[in-house]
Amino acid sequence: MKKRTAFSGLLLLALGAAVAAPTVKPPTKKHTSAFAIIVDSETYNRIGKAVDRYRDAVETDGLSAYIVIGEWKRPEEVRQSILDLADKQPPLEGVVLIGDIPIPMIRDAQHLTSAFKMDQDNPKRFPMIESSVPSDRYYDDWDLQFTFIKQDSAYPLLFYYSLDAAGPQRIGKEIYSARIQPPVDDERKYQMIADFLLRAVAEKKQQNPLNHALTFAGHGYNSESLSAWEGELLTLREQFPRLYRLGAKIKNLYHTMDNELKEIVLLELSDPELDLAIFHAHGAEDRQYLLGEAPAVSIDQRVESIQAFLRSKLRTAERRKQSIAEAKLYYMQQYDIPLSWFAGSFEDSVQVADSLAEAKLDIHISDIEKIAPGARMIVFDECFNGAFIRDPYIAGSYLFNDGRTLVGIGNSVNVAQDVWANELMGLIAYGVRIGLWHRTRSYLESHLFGDPTFHFTAPDDNDWNRRWLDHFSDSNFWRSQLDSPEPELRNLAVTMCDRIEGEAFTDELLKIYRSDPAFIVRIQAIRRLAHHRNAAFMDLLPTAISDPCEFIRRCSVAWMGDVGREDYLPLLVRQLLMDPSARVSFRGKFAMEKIDIQKATELYASEVDAMPDIASKNRLKDILVRSAERSQEWLSKDLLNRLQNDSLEVRKRIGAVRTFRNYRFQSVPPVLIRIAGAANEPEVLRVACLEALGWYTLSASRQPLIDFCEKLSQDSLAPETVRLEALKTRNRLIQGPNDSITP
Repeated sequence: MKKRTAFSGLLLLALGAAVAAPTVKPPTKKHTSAFAIIVDSETYNRIGKAVDRYRDAVETDGLSAYIVIGEWKRPEEVRQSILDLADKQPPLEGVVLIGDIPIPMIRDAQHLTSAFKMDQDNPKRFPMIESSVPSDRYYDDWDLQFTFIKQDSAYPLLFYYSLDAAGPQRIGKEIYSARIQPPVDDERKYQMIADFLLRAVAEKKQQNPLNHALTFAGHGYNSESLSAWEGELLTLREQFPRLYRLGAKIKNLYHTMDNELKEIVLLELSDPELDLAIFHAHGAEDRQYLLGEAPAVSIDQRVESIQAFLRSKLRTAERRKQSIAEAKLYYMQQYDIPLSWFAGSFEDSVQVADSLAEAKLDIHISDIEKIAPGARMIVFDECFNGAFIRDPYIAGSYLFNDGRTLVGIGNSVNVAQDVWANELMGLIAYGVRIGLWHRTRSYLESHLFGDPTFHFTAPDDNDWNRRWLDHFSDSNFWRSQLDSPEPELRNLAVTMCDRIEGEAFTDELLKIYRSDPAFIVRIQAIRRLAHHRNAAFMDLLPTAISDPCEFIRRCSVAWMGDVGREDYLPLLVRQLLMDPSARVSFRGKFAMEKIDIQKATELYASEVDAMPDIASKNRLKDILVRSAERSQEWLSKDLLNRLQNDSLEVRKRIGAVRTFRNYRFQSVPPVLIRIAGAANEPEVLRVACLEALGWYTLSASRQPLIDFCEKLSQDSLAPETVRLEALKTRNRLIQGPNDSITP
């Protein structure tokens, strides 16, 4: 808000005075909140009647709606139009971008994503289009500041921006946004948009409480931990209690339930009565990875499985223009494989059979085109399913279809498995608009597709859209909701009280965590404490790693590794040895090695030795100790050796630095500081070291890092790129992680 005047001046300088002003059609009905429909001129000229009917339906549903029509040349024009509406009454709640609306491609902001860590400084390996994040946070988070880089020469809707160092380094959206963008880029798109809008109009006339849901947990997700899956099902019952009552329906599917589960999922998705579908799986722009290979139950099946694997490896070698003969030789020598097992790799009939077998494992766009999805809302907790710069893309294929899907949540790039994907989602069962719920999502890559004003029918007369907005800054109201009998409303109250009161709410958070019976409320309480990064949070972690909630244990062991206190080590080793969740054990081991690999090695040995004599005891000890020794060798002989070897190519040294963004070993910052502060080191390497320091936001030892960056950012002798990166890292370390669950 405070930057609008400056932004307007920059906009005029950038675009010139000749830019045609957009046409703004004001609302026809007066409500307490407003919504904006942003559409390009060509789309409106072709299907304006459908856009108008959608506007009328939105207004009938309780929002004053603008239609803003423009020949949008650059994202700045769109952003300024949104900001202009934000100054009017009633207050702007959200926007939808229809048709050919410029797409911001964000760079230098990977800390605002959950998992995206691509090397954006190696254009030969990763072109800008791949190393940037398509993100509409440019439109819905007004405090973020950007510097324009260029427009894509091949894809003119794409515009590249760098996140500025001086501005906020965390996302805090002022409004919600969504896109209505078909998965095609030809004449068909106009009719597809019109059909979708008219479907949205028709659905707004229906009474539709959320009483039928489907969830799916895919192959390879969350380490395939059944404890992690069990934990989510327990939280779903807290979030959606009405789904478990007589007359309602929820089906929770796990990828090992049936070898034909893909067909079952497609049938379930085709049910016109389905309200909500949630996918937790791996994904790509064009598919959802559902199932792994079915387990072999006979010797013949095992042999055929290996042979199919070998055939795929030869085809991969051919596709990459590598030596097929060398690929064969490698597997024959490494695994004593007979030559006959490679037979048929390039025979048409065998390739077709292999292709059909592989197709049974995943949902492809061609599968979606054969069904009419019934789910009104679909959550794609999968990588790249929301990659809306691609034609086609998965989320768009569900929406622009003959089914009833109205809104999808997808990611424009990859996404971490350990995000809280269902956070506050239970609010939608109270009639909360999907856009209002999605406003709480703080990741650069997370997007809404379709109608963000869609909502399910509330179970009573309480309008939680109005309550939420009317009391947005009213701490007394939210404190009154802390005693609500509904867990998800207590969850929202914890979120809002902490947002309003800040660190002063710490004691209440501790009380809530220790007393509330609901998993989702305790998750929120400790998550908000992690946001504050204070002593209360650090001292609570030894208790939290034994919480009955698997997700709290999983987050807590990871937080211990990032905080880095050595007194956590004995607690962590016991937890990783005894926890029933493979995901908790995996993250606990990783946390120990981040704190101190050598001490972790010693604790592995002593703790296993103290265990009762069991058959696998020595093997367990050997696995843990060897793993730690490999980590130590990797850190000291590979990563640190490459980083400090000034005779190596700079790109190889930078490659080592980038590893520390994920592997935040507590012993590494002093080395990064030394190189970042060395005037004789290459400028790009110094910048990379500073950027890596910015990932230590939860470290108990972060103050020396802040002090170093503060001093370097003001060093007039340092190159500008170094000073700006030092400023950005300083701000990141002070402000904290974008989301404490994925620091």
